[in-house]
Amino acid sequence: KLDIKNDIQELKRMGVERIIMLTGDNEMVAKRISDSLGLTEYHANLLPDQKLDFIKNTLSKKYKTMMVGDGINDAAALSLSDIGVAMGGIGYDVTIESADVVLMKDDFSKIPDIIGLSKYVMQISNQDFLIWGLTNVIGLIFVFIGAFKPTEASAYNFLTDFVPLMNSMRIFKLYIGRKAM
Repeated sequence: KLDIKNDIQELKRMGVERIIMLTGDNEMVAKRISDSLGLTEYHANLLPDQKLDFIKNTLSKKYKTMMVGDGINDAAALSLSDIGVAMGGIGYDVTIESADVVLMKDDFSKIPDIIGLSKYVMQISNQDFLIWGLTNVIGLIFVFIGAFKPTEASAYNFLTDFVPLMNSMRIFKLYIGRKAM
């Protein structure tokens, strides 16, 4: 429980604005868990369709909604959320099929890792688009001023395609570094 509380604090430091517990547990159990984790919002005694309705009402164009679930009763809400994360890869097939991400172990500490990694991947992707655009503009300039013959332009285009690919290799380096930890 202490680790989950730290993970929730990490999510808040990462900029996650709302962390809400949706549970089928009774009010007393939900309040105790919510208080122990430092959550300010929870909803108890929920049936699967009530979780689904909550997600429907939470979806927004301003921010993304992530649902983390571990049971068959979470499948519909996982499917509807912007990002569905199923905990425990040996869970129910319908839950796994409904999720965008499946964690093979019930390890909530991976949630901040997922968000951090996805932000890093988006940063690298944006750099790749910028690199690709700049190298193509430079290539076009060389073609228009007559510095490149058609064969040289084609070689330049082929060779510069590797620059964004090499930049993207940093993702694998990070992944391999995490696996070694």
